[in-house]
Amino acid sequence: MTQSKPDLSRRSLLKALTVGSAAGAAVMATGAIASEPKSEEKQSVKASGYRETEHIRHYYNSLR
Repeated sequence: MTQSKPDLSRRSLLKALTVGSAAGAAVMATGAIASEPKSEEKQSVKASGYRETEHIRHYYNSLR
């Protein structure tokens, strides 16, 4: 009695399709290609720093 060997090329194809579709879904889930913020945006973020606003103080008080 002879055993038939599995078709490895078919398995390879199915694995490649699965991995490829998972990678494609991950790229689509993240949205468009993220670009680095412009230098003006970087400066405004760094200049603002930490500010304790009214809602932040309310949150800190709720933790006590």
